[in-house]
Amino acid sequence: MRWEVLIKSVWLVVFALIAVLACCALVEYQGSAWVYLLFTALSTALLFFGFDRGAIFFDAFIGALLWIGFWLKFSVRVAFMEGVFMVPVGSFEGTPQSWDQALLVASCAFAALLLVRFVRARLFCYPQNLEQDAFPGLYAFYLRFRWLVLAGFVVLVLLVGISNAWFGIYQRGMVARTQLPFGLNGVYTWLLTFGLAALAAVMLRFEFERNRDQVWIVATLALLEGFVSSVSILSRGMVLNAGALIYGGAALFRRIEARLRAGLLLYVGLLFFLLFLSSMLAVNNLRSYFFDYASLGTSVETQTKALFLDRWVGIEGVMSVIDKQELGGELFEQALAERFDPSVTSFYDKNFINSYHSNTGEDGRHFISLPGYVAFLFYPGSYLFLFAAVVVFSIFAAALEYLTYRFVGRNLVLCALIAQVVAYRFTSFGYVPMQSYKLFGTIALTLLTLYVADKLCGLLFRRTAA
Repeated sequence: MRWEVLIKSVWLVVFALIAVLACCALVEYQGSAWVYLLFTALSTALLFFGFDRGAIFFDAFIGALLWIGFWLKFSVRVAFMEGVFMVPVGSFEGTPQSWDQALLVASCAFAALLLVRFVRARLFCYPQNLEQDAFPGLYAFYLRFRWLVLAGFVVLVLLVGISNAWFGIYQRGMVARTQLPFGLNGVYTWLLTFGLAALAAVMLRFEFERNRDQVWIVATLALLEGFVSSVSILSRGMVLNAGALIYGGAALFRRIEARLRAGLLLYVGLLFFLLFLSSMLAVNNLRSYFFDYASLGTSVETQTKALFLDRWVGIEGVMSVIDKQELGGELFEQALAERFDPSVTSFYDKNFINSYHSNTGEDGRHFISLPGYVAFLFYPGSYLFLFAAVVVFSIFAAALEYLTYRFVGRNLVLCALIAQVVAYRFTSFGYVPMQSYKLFGTIALTLLTLYVADKLCGLLFRRTAA
């Protein structure tokens, strides 16, 4: 089967499902039909144009995350659940005018994203032919010590994953139980969130260059890393990093081979499904044990079901913001001034919703609710500010992805991973926003480290050859 046939078939199914669900939601929607249709059109465009030939990886991931968190969740809840949401929506009044305003705020952000996407496509998009890897130094090192590198990667993944789980260095929803010297807690956080995945992305690119028939070996290790890291940090988000690596790998294959490898696709897809399902069940059971969900009447089954729709940050954040009386510059400044403190309930939880999270630090837990960057950027209450801010965010993300491609090996798999990390940060935005520099600084340091390592390896091998 050719790639084009598979892609067209998938889009045909997606568009058919969107049409059916949109009709069901439109019948139940209490606001203006035109507003919902505008919301649907922009959401669908954001999703579709995120995956066409002119798109970069950020377009794909931000489009998919926003489409799920906004359009899909909203349409399902309105069509089949009487517009009742599982996540708190604060002071949302539920009037037709409120419903329309929530969708118009989302549509404003989507329009800004689409504008940047089309303008950026005229300036930069990935070549359709695979370019030779631009990391000759690291590639030479990998070829010479391949099995040692692969074995070292496995040992590192197990060492970091097991030690983190044992000592509680970095785990979602919990205050660190162990404080390591020399900032090593930050190193653990980096490795487990995307550092190890970045190493896997580099190895995947090298395997494409070396022997595509054996790429399944590194693909297996990459997926296992995602499983170990997710369970270690009590995260149910294995789909994010692993999905980015798979999508980046698929982008490479499309540029090399016109026909897809059905066997490899089936193997990777099945392994991903089994590991993701296993990680999700394992983490839900561990979280139920650590956080005593049974006393709250929350079962593992309920947690698992919520992951498929309700746990994606999206429309509820906007709904909780639009009817807030205090919207304005002062509120926005207060939100920007928030600082990390595990013993304090987050600004969004305290000011916008009737949150069930109350952090005291005494029980070792640290839970927060997230509005997402669309809702957060509407704190001033201005559509113009929201539009302009989303444009700036999008330009920044595109520039970072371009720099990753240009200076860090022209590695599409790594570009996909970094784009996913940025897109997910945007959609999960809203808590201690001014500390985002830590994430982006870590990304920059990761890319710089790979760049310097390549130069050093190149120098070493040139001297050895001489």
